Parts: sequence; structure tokens; C-alpha cells
Amino acid sequence: MKIKQKKLNLQDVFYIGYLYLIILGIVSDAIFYGIFGVSYLNYTTILDALISPISLLINNWKISLFLGLMFWLMYLYFTRWMFKLYTYLRVKKWYQKLYNIEKWDKKYEELGKKNKIIPGMMFIFFLLFISMRTGMGIGMKHKYNTKEIIPNYTLVFKDNTRLDVRKVGQNSAYFFYFIPGEKVITATPIADNLKQIKVLEK
Repeated sequence: MKIKQKKLNLQDVFYIGYLYLIILGIVSDAIFYGIFGVSYLNYTTILDALISPISLLINNWKISLFLGLMFWLMYLYFTRWMFKLYTYLRVKKWYQKLYNIEKWDKKYEELGKKNKIIPGMMFIFFLLFISMRTGMGIGMKHKYNTKEIIPNYTLVFKDNTRLDVRKVGQNSAYFFYFIPGEKVITATPIADNLKQIKVLEK
């Protein structure tokens, strides 16, 4: 007796997408800020985690272009090139000595089923995004540890004091920054402390 798989309706798709973005945002931001020694989970909300990946991609076209290109290449590899490469190699005698062809034929047949493409590509995008955020964090930390920190924002506090800082990130409640001369990130509550956040002219 065959059991038919339940097809996802539109509500299920939105729910899965919602959870996917939240997990992606939480994990990527936790890793990024964790590199600087910040426990980001103490400063974020579900809404921040949901918006974070979208905001990063919208505000950084170079990152979006790079991720899009890498994702497209990975998509082509796992949907076309991988099967063509296996078809080419499986008839080689040296390849047949190394691998059980019958076993791998079954595996590639399973991989070729369309119902596994979307979950697989979601997992690949997750790995690409996490790797990118990790690289950004490591690169930024190395840069700020070896070079002079040049401010790019002015914070105007509610008592009208001003502070020139180097922005690291921001969510709905906190502004994360370096004070020139310091090697530790400062997190300031926006609503309770800040009156204005001004971008410094280059």
C-alpha cells in the first residue's frame, strides 16, 4: 500500500520560510557577534532575527551578488553538472575499482528526484550565508585589531553629548559600535539613550 506524501499548501510554505529566516538570522548573527565576544542572543528579538538576513542582502548589493552567483553555481552543480560528471566517470575502469557502481547508481537516482532539490538548496544557501557572515566577522575583527578605527557615525545622546564611533551593526533595540582606541564592542540601547544617529561624511 502506497502512502501519498502530503503536499504543502501556501500557509505551510510561509510557515517554513518564516522559521527558516529566523533560524538563519539567529545563527548567523550569533556567530558574527560571537567573534567579537558579544552574546548576541541577549540583545535580539524574533523580529530582529527575521529581518536580519533580508536587511543584510538588501543593503549590501555586493554581498547579494556574490551569494546569488555562488547559489546559482551550486544549483547548477547539484542539478546538472554532478550527474554529468558521474555519468562520465562511472564508465572509467579506475573509478569502478574505487566505488561500487550499482550502489552509487541508486544514490544518484535518489538525488535526481525533484522533491529533494528545494530542501537541499535551502541547506546550501544556509551554509553559504553562515560562511559569509563568519568570514565578515573574522575579517572585520582582524582589520580593527591591526588598523586604526576610523569613525563613520556620530551618536547624539539624550543629554546632547556626542560620540564619534565605528558602526558594527544595529537592530531594533541596540546599536553596536567600536569607540576609537578601544578593542571591545559597545552595545547601546537606542530608545533609552540615543537621540540621533548621524552618518559622518567621508
